[in-house]
Amino acid sequence: MNRLLIVDDEEIIVNGLYETFLGMKGLDLDICKAYSGAEAIEWLNRTRIDIVLTDIRMPEIDGLELLKEIQKFWPQCKVIFLTGFAEFEYVYQAIQHNNVSYILKNEDQEKVIKAVRDAIDEINNDIRVENLIQKAREQMDMARELYQRDYFLHLLRGTSAEPGKGYLDKMGISLSPDYPVILLLGNVDNLPGDISYWDRIQFLYSIKLVIDRAIGAEIHNVYVMDEDYKFIMLIQPQALFGSGNEPDIPGIFMKCITYLTGMLERIQLSCRESLNASVSFSLSGEPCNWDGLSGKYYSLNQMLSFRIGKDMEILLVDNAVEDRMLGPTMDSDWTYHESDYELNEILRKQRARDSLGQLLESGSRGDYYKHLSKTVDPIRKIDSKNNLLANEAFLMASMSILSYINRWKLNEKIPACFSLKKLTNIDRHETWSAAVDFLYDLSEYLFTLQNDEQKKRADIAVDYIQKYAGDHLGEDLSLVRLAEQVYLNPSYLSRLFKQVKGMNLSDFIDGMRIKAAMEMLEKDAVKIHDVAKMTGYDSAASFTRFFRKMAGCSPLEYHESYLTNKCNQRR
Repeated sequence: MNRLLIVDDEEIIVNGLYETFLGMKGLDLDICKAYSGAEAIEWLNRTRIDIVLTDIRMPEIDGLELLKEIQKFWPQCKVIFLTGFAEFEYVYQAIQHNNVSYILKNEDQEKVIKAVRDAIDEINNDIRVENLIQKAREQMDMARELYQRDYFLHLLRGTSAEPGKGYLDKMGISLSPDYPVILLLGNVDNLPGDISYWDRIQFLYSIKLVIDRAIGAEIHNVYVMDEDYKFIMLIQPQALFGSGNEPDIPGIFMKCITYLTGMLERIQLSCRESLNASVSFSLSGEPCNWDGLSGKYYSLNQMLSFRIGKDMEILLVDNAVEDRMLGPTMDSDWTYHESDYELNEILRKQRARDSLGQLLESGSRGDYYKHLSKTVDPIRKIDSKNNLLANEAFLMASMSILSYINRWKLNEKIPACFSLKKLTNIDRHETWSAAVDFLYDLSEYLFTLQNDEQKKRADIAVDYIQKYAGDHLGEDLSLVRLAEQVYLNPSYLSRLFKQVKGMNLSDFIDGMRIKAAMEMLEKDAVKIHDVAKMTGYDSAASFTRFFRKMAGCSPLEYHESYLTNKCNQRR
């Protein structure tokens, strides 16, 4: 979904264009509006903007100044200026920049719509990346990247020290050990399991090219893949480097994280359309020091399995997920004793190497059972419980399951029929075959519990949005504003709401607004302007157009008709 921002200091122009594009469902636009350049910049700070339709002559911050801010925040954004003949000198300066076009103010509305359609087509063409597999073959510098991969995987697992000055330069990496980094993890949710290793690597490098194309110019980064084909990026903002002034490090990092959140949503769309790949991301919401990367890597890995709803890629930022709204819905009263912290750190490093546990964590049911089968099915035929190899294979699988239960604090949710003591004591099973059956049955229960938790999180988010919308009908209920309430990106919330409720979020809000408006119009003394304001419309004219579209009559006609019928019923 593309996001359009309409900017003008004349409210009537903004509201008119807003209503025009709001009614054009085929464009698949999320529409925002601003009545000044300053308000537009607030939107640029809040979320990714794909198209800006703006007046070029405005008080305080004019269109050219706004253009500079747009290109700092979202350099790929398409800008369409509304201008008059007398302002052509301004336009001439503006169109020297990329992604800029203009329309004369006296053009009819169809020209405005066409300009926005053309901008959407340009965006869609940009994200349809062609010949990516071929480019991946041409650009793979395997020797250097394997060296980088080995070092950074050890660093992320806490088995090598953070880099000193000059060490990263020797590896050809443009990061600085003097600054913290942003950590990004990604996973291809629908990576085919039956393709060859080489085809798999080429496919994943194609995704890397999509990422590089979208955000490469704005950041310094290193990209590595772990053994489970998750990809990891360590990122530092370009703005940290090359400036003679002392950089505002916290401000630069926060701006970069906002930028990444917006562009990752675009990358997900590009991967879906160009590669038929469903890619999920987990992103650190604040910069991380080099010596804390191991812990951050583990927590983001776990968060990558934190699903809200089913069968959709995710984009979650860690400090948002930990918030009140979308924190784990598992038991939250788990605490560690002081003596447990050292043990927990040791276990954390071991879990990072646990392939079976990671498949359970990610909900990859098919791959998990293939791996489990290879590990434990051969021991079914063994008679002696003293067989050490059988004990090792059983305990290897058991520890992966026990680790998952510990991580998600599920011990109280496991029914009595699955005595967890059976995970560590083979003597509690009559045969090896019974022990293997126990592992399969417990695993299936955990997958069922995992699906229930995903649905619960989705229901919590959607229920909250429904209540929030009902309590704030007279306020801004844009998709961006609603997504901010539950710490999800707007496109994800839109798809999640439709998955849970079977209807578009915008249609739901329209339904709530028309219902509330009708209830107000059924009162004896009512002013159309007041009803408009209380249902989120800036003017009575805008509200009347909305009401007529939804109800088939004007608000006044509805009001008078209801009062007439009410009067007749009393006679």
